Amino acid sequence: MEVSGGRYADFESSRDRLAKWKTRHPVLWDKDNKNVRAFEISGWPSAYLIGADGKVFWQGNPGRLRGRVDDERAFRTALEAELEKARRAGK
Repeated sequence: MEVSGGRYADFESSRDRLAKWKTRHPVLWDKDNKNVRAFEISGWPSAYLIGADGKVFWQGNPGRLRGRVDDERAFRTALEAELEKARRAGK
């Protein structure tokens, strides 16, 4: 999901941009930046992985993992642990 909006964006231009790019993923229009504040987004792109329990277990810029062996390993370990928890819970 992409979060779009804020003080400098307007709905029409964002909608047109997404249509031009043929965006296929969900987009949340966040005119008042409520989600930006709730998730403490400080830069773009930002990604949040949410576990089966509904809690964020990883946040960051996925592009910054590239070439950082320790960070990528930590990400993979966290993701695999969450997938295993979901499997055990039957989700």
